Amino acid sequence: MNRKLSSILAVVLTAGLLTVPAASANATRAERVALKKEAAQINKDGKKFTYWIGLIFSDEANRLAVEQINDWAALRGIQANPILVNQNNLNAQVTAAITAGTMPDAFDASNGLVLQLGAKNLLNVQSVIDGLIRKNGKLNPAAEFYNSSGFAAKGLGVPYGINGNLINRRLDLVKTKKAPATWEELAAQAKAAMPSGGGMGFNTGNTGDAEEVFSAMFHSYGGRFADDAGKVCTIDAKGTRDFLTAVKKFYDMGVYATDSTNSDGAWDNNKYLGGKTAFIANPGSVYTTLIGGSATWDPNPTLARNTGFSALPGGPVTRVAPTGAWLRVASSTTKYPLLAKDLINYLMQKKQMRAYYESAIYGPSFSGFNSFTFWRKSVDPARSGLFEMAKFGVTGRFPDVNNAAIAEFNSGFGISKMVQRFLFDKVSMNKAIDEAQASCAAIYKKYE
Repeated sequence: MNRKLSSILAVVLTAGLLTVPAASANATRAERVALKKEAAQINKDGKKFTYWIGLIFSDEANRLAVEQINDWAALRGIQANPILVNQNNLNAQVTAAITAGTMPDAFDASNGLVLQLGAKNLLNVQSVIDGLIRKNGKLNPAAEFYNSSGFAAKGLGVPYGINGNLINRRLDLVKTKKAPATWEELAAQAKAAMPSGGGMGFNTGNTGDAEEVFSAMFHSYGGRFADDAGKVCTIDAKGTRDFLTAVKKFYDMGVYATDSTNSDGAWDNNKYLGGKTAFIANPGSVYTTLIGGSATWDPNPTLARNTGFSALPGGPVTRVAPTGAWLRVASSTTKYPLLAKDLINYLMQKKQMRAYYESAIYGPSFSGFNSFTFWRKSVDPARSGLFEMAKFGVTGRFPDVNNAAIAEFNSGFGISKMVQRFLFDKVSMNKAIDEAQASCAAIYKKYE
């Protein structure tokens, strides 16, 4: 974490005079009294309301998240403790906190983590979702799933950001302006752009970035995690072999960077910004940095103009534009459930979300947020792509069923580990697939 972000953790920003959110103002007298009683209780306990913020590759968005939580706390006459947590480390940190009994009152969570935690660990916030729909309009198509019966964790979190990867390509390096329609085309363009290698700047280590890209590629070659019912793991199949054959071909071409296995979530961003790779998959944080700069990088409007955006490529079977969501959730162990719901409601008001979306790397979850001008391609091409994902992207692991089993397999980097075993440990393809199938089958069996 850079110095600027570290300093945010230590600073409590002074809140200005704000108007109490309309949703709270319209609450019943009994609800307002109960909320005030809980605020008095947290002060009596000498506690701060703790919220874990999913750290993203946007210094300004991270700063805003901290500021907004502190503003809310000032309105309620309490103290907050907003803590930035790297999204790649969030699953492990939550697991450790559950074991230690030190869970935050509320936090940001990926849709996969929400599925894994379930009602045992998360507070039901369906009433907040329902109120926000009345206030902000219906959920966008890519967010609707998270308030449907198809989502096993329905009611356990409020979707605030639709995320998904667009291909970013450096037009100053790539020899053609044609967006790659297939993974084969992308690899060939990457090789031509950087003959010495590394032109395809995708992670191959145990990071969320690697698992997301590999999963999309896996599906495009016909791979499936499970059967149509989402009950039985089906890794051991022809589609998986076709996928691994393609990845091995690209690896032998030299288009994967030699340091791609030893990388974090910002590795590919920095490679791209520094001209060390020609292609990355990114939800928009790089473009945000090119326009506004960061603690590490100066603004680079020239490279912003020389960045091309396109959907993820396809394979011989299908082409998918997978999306996920980040949700705001509350711990079932919090002693202050009304404050937790009130904070989530506050953060989801239009004023807060307009400022946050303008700096963050998410598409809009509620239709009432669709009117913001920065979703227009003429204003911000990267955010325009995220907006299109929110409107048209497929949800979760389509065509697979997005359930707790698939979430656990992916959060353990199941596909990435299979690739690593085949490429780097040099085990046979059959052995790598057998290991992934056994691991996957054991996970799915737990959820029968």
